[in-house]
Amino acid sequence: MGAQALFFGSPIWTFNWNPPYAAPLRRLAATGCKGFELTAWSVDMLGYYTDETIRELKSIADGEGLTLTNFFYNLPFSRDDNAPVSRVDLDAYKRGVELAAKIGTPIMTSMTPYPFQSDIRPILQRPTAQEWSAVVKPEWDWAEEYEVVVEGFAAACAIAADAGLRVAIEPHPYRWVSSGQGMLRLIERTGAPNLGLNFDPSHLFPAGDMPHYVVLSLGDRIYNTHFSDNEGHTNAHWRPGRGKIDWKAIFAALRTIGYSGPITLELEDAPGASHWTHFREATPEFDSEMKRGIRYLRDCAAELDIIIA
Repeated sequence: MGAQALFFGSPIWTFNWNPPYAAPLRRLAATGCKGFELTAWSVDMLGYYTDETIRELKSIADGEGLTLTNFFYNLPFSRDDNAPVSRVDLDAYKRGVELAAKIGTPIMTSMTPYPFQSDIRPILQRPTAQEWSAVVKPEWDWAEEYEVVVEGFAAACAIAADAGLRVAIEPHPYRWVSSGQGMLRLIERTGAPNLGLNFDPSHLFPAGDMPHYVVLSLGDRIYNTHFSDNEGHTNAHWRPGRGKIDWKAIFAALRTIGYSGPITLELEDAPGASHWTHFREATPEFDSEMKRGIRYLRDCAAELDIIIA
């Protein structure tokens, strides 16, 4: 499947949503992962990554044989009350890129924003909601809002390219890129050669995509993966094998496009995981969930004679 082997990885935040990340990094390695993903949830959180902290995390990663696969940091958008469109903070994004390059990641991962920075209920609440809707205001300029997104990510990709980084967009329900077709449109509109997809079936599936179709459609613009499972009604992040996603079809599609690199398990809603709703450190049960997910995916791949290191 290409010059590089497939290998398992995990984002750091499922072990501990917020810093410090030294102990979670060691736990991540103990589950069998060889790759890891770091994050800064906000501009302020960039301050956690001091020179001393970077040296500590690199030392742990080297000692555990871990590879930093990507750095999650959203391109910041905001909107004033009654404004017709949002605005983008490229200076803040440049700070994130500079830090990510210093840490040594090859990829910056970001989600596109919700339209007009509007409040949209988490899709996890959809099964129990009698009515499901979202606010629309008369002053919003929808065509111009998308232009702001396109121009913002075109500029962000140029900033990342200057630092030698690629940009991977994570699709997410209700955001500007929620599907494979939305990703293809953004690639076309920006014209950025370093823009691709962070392939996340648990987000694509409830948004209406067949995940392996997306792999085949995006081809070499698949830069990274976030693997978790759900039933297709929400974007729950269970361990693979607990939902309805066809993992063998996904592996077959990844083989077809020649993907190599991280198979990253992002099990945010698995038992014991750290989560944005409580911020506590993951329990030992989560480590077991990670190992079970890795075994399941390894077995699925093996049925297709695909080896994951």
